[in-house]
Amino acid sequence: MVDFQTMLSSNSRLSGAEGPGVALFVGATSGIGLGVLREFTRRAVNPRIYLVARNPTTAAPIADELRLLNPRAQCEIIDKNVSLIGDAEKVAEYVKAKESSLDLLFMSPGFFSFDGRQDTTEGLDASVTTRYYSRIRITQLLLPLLNEAQSPRVVSILAGGKEGPIHEDDLALNRPENFSASSSSFHSATMMTLALERFASENPRISFIHAFPGIVDTPLLYRISSGIRGMLLRYIALPVVRLFARSISEAGQWGLFITTSARYSVDDGIVPLAGGLEKAERSKGGIFLINEKGETVDNEKVLEPFRKQGVDKKVWAHTAEIFAGIRPS
Repeated sequence: MVDFQTMLSSNSRLSGAEGPGVALFVGATSGIGLGVLREFTRRAVNPRIYLVARNPTTAAPIADELRLLNPRAQCEIIDKNVSLIGDAEKVAEYVKAKESSLDLLFMSPGFFSFDGRQDTTEGLDASVTTRYYSRIRITQLLLPLLNEAQSPRVVSILAGGKEGPIHEDDLALNRPENFSASSSSFHSATMMTLALERFASENPRISFIHAFPGIVDTPLLYRISSGIRGMLLRYIALPVVRLFARSISEAGQWGLFITTSARYSVDDGIVPLAGGLEKAERSKGGIFLINEKGETVDNEKVLEPFRKQGVDKKVWAHTAEIFAGIRPS
């Protein structure tokens, strides 16, 4: 376990480091992403930040706050909704038109619901799209820019190390009996890891991180269900859960640490190792699976059979087919 003071010490050294210069944050208008965005802006030297927001009116005060945290920071809002893959593609194309390299891609959008599948105009469930399809599409399209950066890093906050069973014959979870809050969560996390492993094998200069943040007191906790069940969860279960949850501020420090420390880098990283820290081990698939304590997680009992049986290739073939079927709007 990496103690919190060690994380803070490492984060404080970002102000003396070169870069990262250009960063894209997806899903950072609230919750964990916002906590990381604040800390990143506060400590980075001259960051140029792109912030994706489906509601620019809500995001505008965040951009103002970031400029107060760091007058040297540049922040631009990209008005898109990543519950649509088409919008995710536009996010990537926008950044590609503005930049020649990208140091950091940080992604934490998503939600889960006990109210069942919620299809978008693209015919996909919105929660799975935000947690998997759109993240992977943005990453895929921005790989050329990431490869041009000095120490590029892709961070996906979801459920690294929590991979589990997936429905190999229904990867889009179209059949009602295959869709639930838990199954979609395992499904998204597992496909995320397998897809990032593919990217890692093809892009060895990029550090890929799939992290699980633990329980965090974010607005997500209050949007998990509606009706009577939602009331029971919000007023009975959640007060108990909050006793064990870390704050957004603390999660932000944790997130900045895994985003900048050389501990989770394939190269020398942005913030050098210090305080007795050592390089974290990557999974056999070549990515960093990180838990809420900053430790690497070994989930080979789940992942190795998937690789041996070719499930990883099946997941990618399905993903590529979904992307090919998206029509420009």
